[in-house]
Amino acid sequence: MKNKKNSAYEKVESIINKKGTENKKETLLEKEQKLLEKEKKAGHKNDYSETIRNETMVDGTQKKPKKNKKLLGAITFLSFLSFMLASALTLSFILPRESDTLLNAEYTQSFYNTIEQVENIDLNLSKALATKDKSSFQGYLMDTAINSEVCESSLRQLPLKDENKFYTTKLINQIGDFSKYLSKKVAEEKSASEEDITILFQLYSSNKNLKEMLIKTLNNMGDNFSFYNMDEGSIVVKNFNELENMSINYPELIYDGPFSDGINNREIKGLSGDEISKDSAKEIFAGIFNGHNISDIQEMGETAGEIACYNFQGNVGDETLYGQISKRGGKLVMFAYSGSCSAVNYGQDSAIEKAKEFLEYIGVLDMDAVWVNLSNNVYTINFAYTVDDIVIYSDLVKVRVCAETGQIIGAEASSYYINHTEREIGSPSISVLEAKEKVSSNIDIESVRIVVIPIGTKSETLCYEVYGEYDGSQYYVYIDAVSGKQKEMFKVIKSSEGTLLM
Repeated sequence: MKNKKNSAYEKVESIINKKGTENKKETLLEKEQKLLEKEKKAGHKNDYSETIRNETMVDGTQKKPKKNKKLLGAITFLSFLSFMLASALTLSFILPRESDTLLNAEYTQSFYNTIEQVENIDLNLSKALATKDKSSFQGYLMDTAINSEVCESSLRQLPLKDENKFYTTKLINQIGDFSKYLSKKVAEEKSASEEDITILFQLYSSNKNLKEMLIKTLNNMGDNFSFYNMDEGSIVVKNFNELENMSINYPELIYDGPFSDGINNREIKGLSGDEISKDSAKEIFAGIFNGHNISDIQEMGETAGEIACYNFQGNVGDETLYGQISKRGGKLVMFAYSGSCSAVNYGQDSAIEKAKEFLEYIGVLDMDAVWVNLSNNVYTINFAYTVDDIVIYSDLVKVRVCAETGQIIGAEASSYYINHTEREIGSPSISVLEAKEKVSSNIDIESVRIVVIPIGTKSETLCYEVYGEYDGSQYYVYIDAVSGKQKEMFKVIKSSEGTLLM
């Protein structure tokens, strides 16, 4: 792709050079010389000659030249016009046009999109290498193929010469094509060979190098970096050129494999009783947040989502607290407090204890913390309903605790109220040892426990939750306790938002 910046500059330079050549053909000085020569031949002087030279008198004094005011005015105007033209051309280089700014924004967005898709490829390939389940393996490969297509599209939009991004584009295409080939092979009831896994790992390693290069480039670009004005010496071009030895030989087989997911409406299982009035809901809201010293409670309308609610807000000091009370049963479905937290004075265990006390206070019992994340001085704690030491992930409540004050500043319990019910859980058909054998030998297993996980929006499955490490990362693998098939896998990702599960 031709560099648009260079093309624009070449056009301007050609205009300047052309005008410069025309000006050189006949300057004002050259015109003057021609007129003087003409005067000598004609044997007389004109007004113009007197404006540009002095005559010597017999007594040696200088005679002041006569001035042609009209001609001087014309010359002055031409000089001013030349100055303005030069200034305009100079400003065209200094001041970016709106179209240039928009174009640079598009280039920047394409670069961020490229990084995002390379990170998605890294995630899905790592899951494919870590799983032993055939169906999941195929799914991760198809996700990788889709990521590759989106990434290749973003790469094409970057203002780099073809030779600068040739090897990067080739690597992304290799990853996508090989993922499609291997997914089709597995779909045809064939197993991935040892050679296939070796190639897949090589692609994973190369993509990991690409991811590290892109992040390094992003960190070194600076706040004022412009893709529109970058040249061959820029950090972006240099780093892309370093990737030219990353290509890998692979079977050149391509196929199409579309897939789709369905979404169904859910039945509300955790709410019972008649619909309460708005006044009753307001009393419940005020009672729950009495400990927050809430005042000036106002009605904020109704919400008709999966769980119909009355909405309220009140003042807590100078801040606002917003919440929802379910029409059916009068339960606190969610609330959010806008108070800020600027330090960490409470540890994780203290935050969990305070959050659990709050849940018990609002009538949500038998909950255990299954995930904790600290970000921006706020703990986000996921609690799941637990019965007979079996964790029910479907019945989930999220609670936010300020790490500075220890105060509960948010909660969201819609999943709990949608799914919570008495269950006949049943017993596993495979042992813990058999479940471990279903997990890739690449993962160093640290713990195993029985859990119930949601499948789609209408069913649940009893699983073994296998936690372990592979290649410096943590994984949660869920093996069906009856069939022995892998149902889900999460990788622990550390980001600017804290520790996440993906």
